Amino acid sequence: MRLEGEAFFDVVKQANRPFIVHASGIDIKVLGTAFNVKSYPEDKNVETTLYRGLVQVLRHEDSLSKPIQLRPNHKLILPKQAAIETVKMSEVKMPLTKGIPKGITITPIDSTKKESERLETAWRYNRLEFEGEYFEDVAKKMERWYNVSIIFTDDKVKRLEVVGKFENETVEQAFAALKEGFPITFKIDKNEILVGSSY
Repeated sequence: MRLEGEAFFDVVKQANRPFIVHASGIDIKVLGTAFNVKSYPEDKNVETTLYRGLVQVLRHEDSLSKPIQLRPNHKLILPKQAAIETVKMSEVKMPLTKGIPKGITITPIDSTKKESERLETAWRYNRLEFEGEYFEDVAKKMERWYNVSIIFTDDKVKRLEVVGKFENETVEQAFAALKEGFPITFKIDKNEILVGSSY
């Protein structure tokens, strides 16, 4: 299966029929599992979050190396091919805290939260959520969520670290809330939003 965007999978193990997701130059081989994959064209990374079971991840151009086996309740963040020079998957070693090359990240997720409350699957429950992300990256999520175009008039604003959660808010309400918490200005003109600094 080819994926562009974000999807949640809950796959029953079938030894004779492996399920493989192809996303932005990587293959995710499923061995009976529940997991989330995020691979939007405009994002720099591909994210795979494993909830239960086992997945193996391998870059297309590194097919001779051993794949990464992701453990339950962990998230793997891989730069897309265009964002890296050469990072061989065979260089990724376990345990998770050792030997991970620059650019590849494996982090635990908060497994104490119910699935509906987790950041990684917020989109499944009609929730846009971000924790300590740069505003530039948050803007991409908001563009997809609200079907708008966000233009920064001040580059300093792009590097603001933003925390927030939106469920039923309109785009106007969302930006008004962001303005309360962060030093920004905004102007909405139909589907275009200009965002600047209030410094």
